[in-house]
Amino acid sequence: MTFLSESFPKFHPKRGMVSCHTQTLGAYVLRGRRPEYSANSSIVDLFDGDRLVVHDDRPESWITGDRIAILLHGLCGFHGSPYVVRTAGKLNRAGIRTIRVDMRGFGDSTFVSKNHLHGGGSQDLLSVLRFVGRLSPLSSVSLVGFSIGGNIVLRTLGKWNSEVAPMVDSAVAVCPPINLVECSKNLGGHGNRLYESYFVRRMTQQLFARRRQVKGLVDPGVYPLPKRLIHFDDQLTAQAWGYSGALDYYRDASSAPWLSKIQVPTVIIAAQDDPVIPFWMFKEAELSDKVELVAPEHGGHLGFIAGKTKDPDRHWMDWRICQAIDQVKVAPEIAGRRFRTDPAVTGRNPRHSSSTVSYR
Repeated sequence: MTFLSESFPKFHPKRGMVSCHTQTLGAYVLRGRRPEYSANSSIVDLFDGDRLVVHDDRPESWITGDRIAILLHGLCGFHGSPYVVRTAGKLNRAGIRTIRVDMRGFGDSTFVSKNHLHGGGSQDLLSVLRFVGRLSPLSSVSLVGFSIGGNIVLRTLGKWNSEVAPMVDSAVAVCPPINLVECSKNLGGHGNRLYESYFVRRMTQQLFARRRQVKGLVDPGVYPLPKRLIHFDDQLTAQAWGYSGALDYYRDASSAPWLSKIQVPTVIIAAQDDPVIPFWMFKEAELSDKVELVAPEHGGHLGFIAGKTKDPDRHWMDWRICQAIDQVKVAPEIAGRRFRTDPAVTGRNPRHSSSTVSYR
């Protein structure tokens, strides 16, 4: 299925980086310029008494009431992940204040949080939103989520619309795993075990370190640790959050059942060749008319390294996030190189009925 829109320029992969794996892995090599850390970090108290850390980048031109963007990283990411740093930097140069969230167990939250990342942690995001509301009550807020962070953003917008409506007026979710059951199956399939092994290895390393240093860590006490993601989530993550098992956790944490209820203008960016997130899920999803799906044929998972482009650099994904956020202005140093309006592969998917789930 091909859908055309003039909202976003088409993605042309860099020569030699057409395959989904070269795009996905290449994004870790072609990271872009890494600016010196200059944010102010703060601890945010969460709804259940736990805590996490956020990183506040405030441009010199920003004044109270100006826009704020909240950025959520992907699984095993953190505030310093290349895609988070690049996007925050572009938004900062456009005068937008950014709040980069280290979700439970990752980044600077590793030894601050007692519980673990919840793949559908809407209430954690609501706690961050309340924190931002106290920083600047008059500011409009944009949400940006990458991979599992995108799933959290979408689930929050759909399930907690009345809570986010007063503040949030735009959102972007990049490569979100909207159906965690199917994504888990996909990672365990042929050709994708490399990614699964990476996630499990990183999560295992994090857990070992946290077991030594975090007093009161929520820990089911599994030994030895599983080597498959679904087993890790079944024996640790699900148990830590009070679920009966991984499938119970995955079904509850998935954003797919809530996409039809989103009332905030939202853009989902998802490559049709993503090796981590099966694209057919988006074709079957019931999307609100407030949601636009931007689906390039290529791009991999959080890759989108462009060849032919009129953007200031090759990171097509970053510029589409900036373009999608309402009222984002082009940074002064790149004025005149404004976004293209060539047709892009986009779409809205057919509707289907879905059951309602609850958040533990």
